[in-house]
Amino acid sequence: MKGKDIFLGLGYIGADLVEEAETAAFPKKTEQKKTGGHMRKLIGIMLAACLIFALAAGAYAANLFGLRELFRTAHRELPEAAVPYIQQETAAAQAEDWSCAITESLSDDSNVMATVTIRGGDKYIIAPTYVNPTDSVMEIGLSGDQTLEEYAQSQGKKLLLVGARLTKIGEEEVAVCSEDIQNISDTEMVIFLEAARTATTPGQQAICIVYALEAGSEDVQRVELPFTLKEAPAKSDAVVYHPLNADAIPGMTMGDMTFTQSDLGYNIHMPVTAENQEDIPLTKIDGLTYGEGGYVLGDDGVWRFRATMCQGTLGDTLTVRCYDWDNQLIGEITFQRAG
Repeated sequence: MKGKDIFLGLGYIGADLVEEAETAAFPKKTEQKKTGGHMRKLIGIMLAACLIFALAAGAYAANLFGLRELFRTAHRELPEAAVPYIQQETAAAQAEDWSCAITESLSDDSNVMATVTIRGGDKYIIAPTYVNPTDSVMEIGLSGDQTLEEYAQSQGKKLLLVGARLTKIGEEEVAVCSEDIQNISDTEMVIFLEAARTATTPGQQAICIVYALEAGSEDVQRVELPFTLKEAPAKSDAVVYHPLNADAIPGMTMGDMTFTQSDLGYNIHMPVTAENQEDIPLTKIDGLTYGEGGYVLGDDGVWRFRATMCQGTLGDTLTVRCYDWDNQLIGEITFQRAG
């Protein structure tokens, strides 16, 4: 992972933690098994081609587990102006006995979101990587007192533990990626992925990795799904706010706060000088709400406050309030709009 990234209590999952969890759950990492024989390869290609249209069309038509619905579950109602920028994706792959596809994506200059659908076919019951075979079937939305392993056996199938994450956006490695999982059925799952971005080159290619482990096996299968982003355009030029009392918070000094805006909302970037990690507070901005955000330590050694998809109104001044972990107010800083 490039740099040390810390998002304080606001829903981001660090790539290092994902990697640790994957390592713990899947101790022996191997590449996906290759299928043998020309006929089997041809069948795989044909199945993948069919899957591309089946998954994308199904998700688009029903939207029961589409990006818009999953965004609502993770955050709030997606702004109506952003809906036209939801892309129907066709990136899909057929593994040996299961399949996966990117079904939808949405991005702007600071955010990338995608939905990934995984299907277990005739062989697998699908469950998230964070569960154990001995966990209840309630973990995948079923009722009853069976364990996942018992249920799979009763269906004449095996249990497949599956996860996904965005790993790259353009040339930029993704340091943090959140993952929200919904089981559509016992053999089908959709994963809502969300990552921050810093590069802004239009038409960048993103890469999603889907990883799976059959319960009782040590052979991790990994499938790479590349797809091209179509960025929601900026609605206006960047707006900058200068701090009037930049060092009002003990142990840190705040720099200029820069806002960009797309149909997803406002995105905020602000450099911060901090004496140490313990000095980084919880931060709220009067009149603005945001879905994701926090402080990040970049590769250049500079802390930055980043918040995305903010809703609210920008006035001539903004007040930033900082709190400790007991939610006690530390202090506040007033920012003045430049120009």
